[in-house]
Amino acid sequence: MTADAGAPRPGGDTPEVTDPGTAEELDRIWDDPPGLRGQLTGVQNDLVGKRLVLTGFFFLLLGGSFDSLLMRLQLAFPEQELVSPQFYNELFTNHGSVTMFLVILPIFEGFAILILPSMLGSREMPFPRLGAFSYWTFLFGGLLYYSSALFQLVPDVGWFAYVPLSGPEYSPDLAVDFWILGLGVAEVGAIAAGVEIIIGILKMRAPGMTLTRMPLFAWAFLVMAFMIVFAFTPLIVGSLLLELDRGFGTQFFDPQLGGSSLLWQHLFWIFGHPEVYIQFIPAVGVVATILPVFVRHRPVGYIWFVASLVSIGFLSFALWAHHMFAVGLPPLVLSFFAAASMAISIPAGVQFFSWLATIWVGRPVWRTPFLFVIGFLIIFVIGGITGVMVASVPFDLQAHDTYFVVGHLHYVLIGGVAFPIFAGVYYWFPKFTGKLLDEKLGKWNFWLLFVGVNVAFFPMHQVGLMGMPRRVYTYEAGQGWEIFNLISTIGVLIIVPGIGVFVWNVVRTIRRGERADANPWGADTLEWALPSPPKQHSWTQPPIVRSRHPLWDQTELDRGEPQLERFVRGLGQWPLKWRAAVVVGTADGRPVEVFRVSNPSIWPLITAGGVVLIFLSELVKLRWGAAVGAVIIVLSVIAWNWPQPPPMTATEEDEFEREYGVPVNAHGSVIVARTGTLLAILFVAVAFSALLLSYFYLRLDNPQWPPPGVGDPPLGLASVAAALVAISAVGVPFARRQISQGDMRGFRVGLWAALVPAGAGVAVQVVDLVRLDVAWTAHAYGSIFFTLAGFVLLVAAAALIMLAMVMYWASRGTYTYRRHAPIANVARFWVAMAVIWVLGFATLYLGPVLT
Repeated sequence: MTADAGAPRPGGDTPEVTDPGTAEELDRIWDDPPGLRGQLTGVQNDLVGKRLVLTGFFFLLLGGSFDSLLMRLQLAFPEQELVSPQFYNELFTNHGSVTMFLVILPIFEGFAILILPSMLGSREMPFPRLGAFSYWTFLFGGLLYYSSALFQLVPDVGWFAYVPLSGPEYSPDLAVDFWILGLGVAEVGAIAAGVEIIIGILKMRAPGMTLTRMPLFAWAFLVMAFMIVFAFTPLIVGSLLLELDRGFGTQFFDPQLGGSSLLWQHLFWIFGHPEVYIQFIPAVGVVATILPVFVRHRPVGYIWFVASLVSIGFLSFALWAHHMFAVGLPPLVLSFFAAASMAISIPAGVQFFSWLATIWVGRPVWRTPFLFVIGFLIIFVIGGITGVMVASVPFDLQAHDTYFVVGHLHYVLIGGVAFPIFAGVYYWFPKFTGKLLDEKLGKWNFWLLFVGVNVAFFPMHQVGLMGMPRRVYTYEAGQGWEIFNLISTIGVLIIVPGIGVFVWNVVRTIRRGERADANPWGADTLEWALPSPPKQHSWTQPPIVRSRHPLWDQTELDRGEPQLERFVRGLGQWPLKWRAAVVVGTADGRPVEVFRVSNPSIWPLITAGGVVLIFLSELVKLRWGAAVGAVIIVLSVIAWNWPQPPPMTATEEDEFEREYGVPVNAHGSVIVARTGTLLAILFVAVAFSALLLSYFYLRLDNPQWPPPGVGDPPLGLASVAAALVAISAVGVPFARRQISQGDMRGFRVGLWAALVPAGAGVAVQVVDLVRLDVAWTAHAYGSIFFTLAGFVLLVAAAALIMLAMVMYWASRGTYTYRRHAPIANVARFWVAMAVIWVLGFATLYLGPVLT
């Protein structure tokens, strides 16, 4: 039977193969500490995932429901004064900002961190401490943003914060700073979780789970996580530039002084439109997981479905100016982005036809999760059709600032995101709580939301076509808009009790809900082979995967190649003194490493505290606090990664490898650390690219560059500094080669050969920057010059700190010819730093002479 055809065999409840004698001991090893200590230091994926989901729902109730209700009550009738114009703008800004930054993405990242290890047959995520850090930064960022209400400084510039409205001239108080800095902290957490998810999916799967056997859920979240890195990073750069304008007097967005207000729109929408798909793609993964289970049939067109996910990930970055059709872009540019906006409907159509075909050949079972899936299909199709409509430039020019766009956006986000979230909660709730949500209340929940959403948002399309502008707090009577606004308000009044029914269902079920079996749905993915709820370590013995639907196709999860069978059984009995997890090959799913996963730690919380201290210090303009925060971050990250004595000797590691054919790294994973370093380099490269984009955008937007009265920067000292840094790039890779050959003397020589010229290069470049006669607040040229230079120097400082710590640990005999992965990772980052240095300062010093 092929993976894309035929019905699953009945039952589908293959239990996990476990050894009761070791499960209790493994549970003790993997459990977080009890009490308050565990709450502060816990790193377990179930703890972090549940926290993200629950906190996201809390912000949903706070900012998504309450704000929308008040706004709709204000617009129910013309010329109302239920709220003031100022308060309406604050509600509008808060509603959009909270929904886009603090609700949907954290909930989906929580889904991923909670579900993926069990679904992929792994014991944990690769960097548990990074997962904990992502939660703390998300929480602190949300609280910092919401603290604006305590000071009556709620942001009022929309969730997009367009300049010049958000600039210092029109928003001189701290309200916009709360928006920039609070949400900026949360964005750091989103990127951290994205890195965790990428590595977890690519490297930590069950033996035998090749890429072509990976669940569609994992494929969707992999695409989402990569998109987070590429989309959120430019937003952080854009927010930095905006805060520099507001707090330090730079001129990035002031057209009178060489800046450009459209630069903010470009940077924001490079994030903003992919963000819609960052939210939609994981929703697709949830639907693609649930739908086959409730129609009792394998998904039709697996390979095409995966290709469509990847295609959307790429295409979403080719249509950010879809939101800028009305700003006066050249016709050729408009044509390109219009074509891209329409083309992205093709892979989305592939997904919908796959689902329809799967339903057609299956036998639907109408339980609550499946109802929400069907609601998603209906509502998102309507939102997708209106999306193609606004992709047409002539139509968009008429509908752009009308309520038609509001209706379209809510159909996409509520239908395409909220309904899959509810479907996912009803589907996985029994797995992670051991209790089934009430079916009758679930159906009430669905129908109230389904009816309420359509009643609330469909009339917005009509009133938009009739000319009602969006972002207005009231309207005059007699224009024919009254009935549509009243109907929309009634729809919201139906949605609110629908959410209330859901909350009551959760509370009631936790108190006295029906107990759930291990696999109450007859599902096909691995997490349903575990008890409900799963043990702390998830899998005592890793499963062996031979199918895309292991619980439908495999009668036993410990059967496969003899070598794999021996390996998983061996790992089920050993080690019992430290947290061991398996790394597999990215494509073939074969075990390539057993490594020690991090223990609980307070350092992620302290690091997150340092991050929020930097942002908070800028908010209150006590900038010495930012320096303290930076020191806290550096010291806590060093402590976070401080080498621990391996719990076993190299001889014992070699014995396991000889017996089972898989290397053991009890001091920490070589492969996971390498992948993490490459993703860190990717993050730095994306941020650097966003700054280069800003530089060249301003360069081309100004007829004279530098401005009159400012000379071209001299090349002398900058050339010397670049040469020194380039020379240093040879040192660390040389040191790595020497230690791998057992040459400790050559190893130390290589480290010094990198440190000395790099340090000298940094000093020379700083001297040159100080002596330049360029003011960074007088013109956008000086602003982007020193910002880009500062970024390059910051990357160099990070590389120097890494190298200094490697040299310190080397002096204490930490590294050997076998255990030197940190040196290899520093070598990679060091080379990347040198490339960024040369490109960055070449741009700054040669940019003025480019024609």
